Amino acid sequence: MSVVRAWGPLVALLCAARALSQPLQDSTLNNLVHDAGYETVPLGSLGAMVERGKGPVDMVLVSGFGLGAAPFEGFMQRNASRYHMIAVTLAGFEGTAAPPMPAPGTSYGDQTWTHAAVEAVATLIRDRRLKRPVLVGHFINGTQVAARVALEHPDLARALVLLAGTPWFEPTRSTPYWPMGLSLEKKVAMVDRGLAPRWFKTVTRTTWVHGNFVATDYSPDTVRGQRFADRANDAPLPVLIRYLCEFHASDIRPDFATLAQPLLVIQPSFTAAVRADTTRRYLQGYFEVPWRGMFDKRPHTQTMVLDDAGILVMDDQAAKVDDAIAAFLKRETK
Repeated sequence: MSVVRAWGPLVALLCAARALSQPLQDSTLNNLVHDAGYETVPLGSLGAMVERGKGPVDMVLVSGFGLGAAPFEGFMQRNASRYHMIAVTLAGFEGTAAPPMPAPGTSYGDQTWTHAAVEAVATLIRDRRLKRPVLVGHFINGTQVAARVALEHPDLARALVLLAGTPWFEPTRSTPYWPMGLSLEKKVAMVDRGLAPRWFKTVTRTTWVHGNFVATDYSPDTVRGQRFADRANDAPLPVLIRYLCEFHASDIRPDFATLAQPLLVIQPSFTAAVRADTTRRYLQGYFEVPWRGMFDKRPHTQTMVLDDAGILVMDDQAAKVDDAIAAFLKRETK
């Protein structure tokens, strides 16, 4: 059970494990490779693109961790007159094909799929001749890809907006299995040598679903939240695991010191009931603790925390998010 505690959402599984009628792991599985016969796309491909709006400002939106363009549908409909938007799905999510798995022994710290997605978004911006679009990153993976495009290709973006942004996981308290304050080097080693081969390689889908983010993490609207929780779990386990392990073997926080563009970070604080639930404490480790003090002295930066909103903050607090982004761009960009 020790490895169960090593991934934030799976803390909740400690309470649910007794209710599971199936083993947590299956030694016959290998979730670190694609299933036999799985058809891949070339590394550096995007899964899909959805284009909406005819506004004067170009915008590229990137979500992740099982989700793609779908979480942005409401935002794009509401803001069609403000922006020309392209929402991308990372390869492997929302029914799209994933890239080939890296060669055995490749460190998750190499960020193989993440770096390829960054270059794919940069290529999209160039090929479509977008005019320094606003980059919008959402949740795990979407944060990493959008931020790295802005950091590594500063000429391509006018601003960076993060919605339910997640720079890295930092536990709210130390445990023997995941101490606070780990260096990136130690985190990469933990993922490469422990988390991936000892837990995720043989985890069952039932265990995964029980331990993953739940409906109320996504939204106070439980119908909406459950729809997206199910959608996020729909991709093949090897695809979800690869992206998640690359996230846990990365840290984009130090790089924000070199970010040239204005930055808007809009975070959910969930509901009072979720905040009071000690089994959901890991949410702070993704959405609150890693950001503390990061932008206190950074110019051209705005942060917002919205109550009664979850990971789908752009729909849970639609008017506040829409107005905040529009005001931020009017004030900070030309």
